[in-house]
Amino acid sequence: MLQPLVDSASAVFDSTFIELDKLANRFELLVSSSKKTKKGISESGLSKIRPDMVRSLTSLGTYAYALGIVLDEGVIENSPFWLNWIEIDADGIIQDDSNIRYPWRGNFYEYPNAEWMITPKTHQRPAIVGPYVDFDKHIITLATPIIVQEQFLGVSAADIRLSDFERIVAVPLSRITHECLLCNHEGRVVVSNTANAPVGSLNHTYLEAGQPVSSTGWRAILLE
Repeated sequence: MLQPLVDSASAVFDSTFIELDKLANRFELLVSSSKKTKKGISESGLSKIRPDMVRSLTSLGTYAYALGIVLDEGVIENSPFWLNWIEIDADGIIQDDSNIRYPWRGNFYEYPNAEWMITPKTHQRPAIVGPYVDFDKHIITLATPIIVQEQFLGVSAADIRLSDFERIVAVPLSRITHECLLCNHEGRVVVSNTANAPVGSLNHTYLEAGQPVSSTGWRAILLE
């Protein structure tokens, strides 16, 4: 009964992580090549990753609407922060996103302290975070660590709109006649078809119930 719902949710996350792994591997090669030159790691050299970013975002279709590379502090000399990020708009146009477009945004958002950066850095494994509010929308962020010669450099990451995720799982969820929900790795309800498990509510007993969604820590649960 739960399998179609699990498969739909898993497809979103698994496909996104596959592309993030490809992007991380390509970036690791760029960094390794840059280290062999006299100039070392430079912003111009690392900007060559953008075509790969475009290919990954395009291949993800309706799953992710934004992705990119976010480096840890001090990776590039004389540039404490470095972010190469793209978004696809409603017309299918891919554009760069930065604090230049929203100058005030960077004053309040320090990405080195974000959970999607801290978890890959601390545990050197992929992370899925959210849903949470970012700027003007609820999103889910997936991130894969970038590691070169055992040094953590940053992450390849992607954002999924919660509204897009809800649409993807809506059909299999609607076909389940029992009370059902999807919860994240914290036990917070993300999608539900019952008032007995309202979206946004937190229940740690959900962490041991139901069926796992891929290897994300999320779970699909039928209520008794």
